[in-house]
Amino acid sequence: MLGEACALATPDAVERQAPHAASSKRTGSVPAGASSGAALSESQFKATASVPMTAIEARTPTREEAPLAADQGGPRVYARTRYVWIRPEPDASKEWIGYLWTGGSVALKSSKPMSGPGCTEWYAIEPRGYVCVDGNRATLNANDPVYRAVLPYAPNLASPWPHRYGESLGLDSTLALPGASIKLPDLPLAIHEPRRSLHRRSTVAYSNEVGVQGQDFLLSADYQWLPKARVTPYPVVKFQGVRLGRDARLPLAFFRAKDRPAYVRAANGDFTLASSSFARLSFVELSEEHQTAGSDHYLRTKRDDLWIKESDAVLPVPQAKTPWGASVGQQDGSGAAPKGRATWLEVAVTAGYLIAYEGTDPVYTTLISPGRGGFAKPGEDPIEHALTPTGTFPISGKFATATMEAPGELIHSDVPWTQNFSGPHALHTAYWHDSWGEFKSGGCVNLSPIDGRAMFEFTEPALPKGWHGVRWLPWLGPSTLVVVHR
Repeated sequence: MLGEACALATPDAVERQAPHAASSKRTGSVPAGASSGAALSESQFKATASVPMTAIEARTPTREEAPLAADQGGPRVYARTRYVWIRPEPDASKEWIGYLWTGGSVALKSSKPMSGPGCTEWYAIEPRGYVCVDGNRATLNANDPVYRAVLPYAPNLASPWPHRYGESLGLDSTLALPGASIKLPDLPLAIHEPRRSLHRRSTVAYSNEVGVQGQDFLLSADYQWLPKARVTPYPVVKFQGVRLGRDARLPLAFFRAKDRPAYVRAANGDFTLASSSFARLSFVELSEEHQTAGSDHYLRTKRDDLWIKESDAVLPVPQAKTPWGASVGQQDGSGAAPKGRATWLEVAVTAGYLIAYEGTDPVYTTLISPGRGGFAKPGEDPIEHALTPTGTFPISGKFATATMEAPGELIHSDVPWTQNFSGPHALHTAYWHDSWGEFKSGGCVNLSPIDGRAMFEFTEPALPKGWHGVRWLPWLGPSTLVVVHR
């Protein structure tokens, strides 16, 4: 499967400043300025507000189970295109604080419009900010024909897999498909990505398929028609991590790359192969007992008196201290914890694991796929060498789906659960591989779809209901810290 190059695309600068103006000139799908790329100093750890915890769950609703936004009560604003920008004031010159997406909607705070620079009708939305309602990108009409037409094929954010996915064999797309059973009206140009072809090995996100005159076509996430024969579907990736205290407790071991043998210990202390083994990507809880035999170190599991070789396993080991200096696993008496839930993520690049913490408590662990080149050493360019940067960073932007551009004009379409933490580097779902715990990415931290959504819902800032993207603003509340080490 395709290896990822961690390069996030950015919207057209003109469109960022004028969200009410339709434009066919686009350069990608992740907002510019969403990450400062700067590691935090110790004095910057403290945040300012409290946000209730979102439970880490792995339930997977189907597209049919997800509520249709148009059927929700109360006055709302409806997105007819991508990037319906949310501003902190009714002024198009202000930097965006979030955005709505095609087929999405959000409740209004007030049904009374306001005038302001760049738009004649601004509306205040929940829980904050203003949207320009111009009838082109956004509308107050729940029965708007464009909105109604695209709504059934909008990303299903109730699922870890907002779309279906595949790999391009090299293809050209078309905006119109006469004879298709799915009838779409003339759509605003801003609803589509600018490209009309995808190179071989680019990835595809799509929502439906139709047959026309003996040929099958896929409806892409940006409402273009793609020849199905030029797309190889990806298998659904279902790996997921462990909810600590519910599914299992530390210490535990994951198994990456291949199945690993189990061992039994004879009465004389020798270790021999057991008849069973541990499957790739499985996990097992460990006891505290361990033994050394020759050059091998063995760990006793809590399963059927079986042992494993330490060298065969990934062992998530919590850091001794939180980023603010409290002891992990102990009651926090430091007085230095960030306000709110004090969430943080630990990413171990070489070992290939992630641990999520709330305060001093580890609550989730899983396998990740870091950069193909490993971790970045001082002076090395992470982008050039596919390295994962190390340090402590705030999550600076969260995007339910985001398109990524890799070198060689390769595209990763509508990558789910993207969370920026350092320049172009992000935690995000990788739907194109199942190599968890292995060096695979272009420098980003890859997560499985289920883990990606779980972490997206766990971290701060929360994505407000109805929004598709949110930028972290320190004065509005805390941001989850990402601690990346070798």
